Amino acid sequence: MIKENKSSANTGFKKFIFYLRWFLNSKFYPILIAVSVLISHTFSIEELGITIVLLTVFTGLIICDDLSFIISPLFLSFFMFSEKSVSSGRFYEKPYLIAMVIGAIVFGVFVIAHFIIHRKNITLKSFSSSKLSSGFVLLSVAFLLNGCLNLDEYEIGNITFSIALIFSLLGIFFLFTINVNKSKSLMNNLMFILFLVSVLITLEVLIAVILAERVPSAIDTYKFQIVNGELFKNSIKLGWGMWNNIGGFLAFLLPVHFYLASTKKKVGFIFYITALISMLATTITLSRSSLLSAGITFVICAILCCFTGVNKKINRIITIAIFLLGVIGIIVLWGKITTILGDYISRGLDDNGRFEMYKHGLLNYLLNPIFGGGFTSSYPTEYQFIFFLPYRYHNTIIQMLATCGSIGIFAYLYHRYQTIKLFFARKTLSTVYLALCIGTFLFASMFDNHFFNIYPAFTYSIMLMAIEKTTE
Repeated sequence: MIKENKSSANTGFKKFIFYLRWFLNSKFYPILIAVSVLISHTFSIEELGITIVLLTVFTGLIICDDLSFIISPLFLSFFMFSEKSVSSGRFYEKPYLIAMVIGAIVFGVFVIAHFIIHRKNITLKSFSSSKLSSGFVLLSVAFLLNGCLNLDEYEIGNITFSIALIFSLLGIFFLFTINVNKSKSLMNNLMFILFLVSVLITLEVLIAVILAERVPSAIDTYKFQIVNGELFKNSIKLGWGMWNNIGGFLAFLLPVHFYLASTKKKVGFIFYITALISMLATTITLSRSSLLSAGITFVICAILCCFTGVNKKINRIITIAIFLLGVIGIIVLWGKITTILGDYISRGLDDNGRFEMYKHGLLNYLLNPIFGGGFTSSYPTEYQFIFFLPYRYHNTIIQMLATCGSIGIFAYLYHRYQTIKLFFARKTLSTVYLALCIGTFLFASMFDNHFFNIYPAFTYSIMLMAIEKTTE
């Protein structure tokens, strides 16, 4: 009888682990993370979201044989930190700092345990045979060598920031390449998670607008502000990022909506509508570079989905309807639109100091042409290294030249050549839309800092990994 009870308990435990593993690899898990992140952000109770993420991730690292389950918490967790919590400074207090250090150490232990337990599923060969590995490695070497001949301005920040960049690009790509199994479902799951990220950011923006304070003059608060009927740009912050960060992420992920609109039978039109809402949220951020990037991408995707996929007819009807309604809406509501979005009109094509930044970046390159001036260098001297982030030139090419020199720009262009070659080698609809995501990200990075903001690179690296890993 005792043996039978043990056997029964054994079977019950195995079933529990089986269903738990199934849940972590299903679409229900990303939804759980997304909902907990939205609640945590809206009510500034980040402890709830952090607890759910850590408990599920620690569990998954032990029972799941690859890292595909961790993509959703990796992508979504960043967006749980609200402006109220970040502005209060509580995350910089000693108890939180200690908790973060302990959490990071425990996470590292579980990652090591995962690779020991599931070492049979780790294939180092998949990285060495990757079409992108040499480009990632070369780019990482260029980052490490930043400013190495500019000894007068060389600081610890040159190393710390380069390590962060290398982890977000090479590190993430390497870990997921060696421990994510090739499958037909990988791309489908990734697109669903990316869609959730976009919806999450969109909801955070819309909630912030609904709760926006109507004030006669600018007041420093935790909420979006509408001043004399116009959105006050400096108030557009969500804690984890400001207007350019928010708009940049929304533009980055916009093609995902159109991919789903093109591939999901019967319900594809829903994703076209969510693309439109995401475009509206991008406009609300008042980020001109994001609006330009998203606007161009929206047009390309709208045309593409009219001629590819399984919903061509309905997508054509929706596209024509949106165009006609858009024209009518602009004519009828022009007064209100120009009031609410007055910042676009008042700034127009003003470069907002970017040409001056570009000039400083090129001067820095001319002074240090081989390895650049380094991430902590600046020209002229009034531009100083700010906390963890370097002075950034709001343009990827200028940034690479100024900080990593000729070696850096060569490494970047070689990496870019490899990614373009990969896109042409994998002629699938998913590759086309992910290429549009990455193209939008890189185009926006010619006017902003997105490529050097660390976190967006996580998404970028995993997108490239998925293109290589997805089987036909």
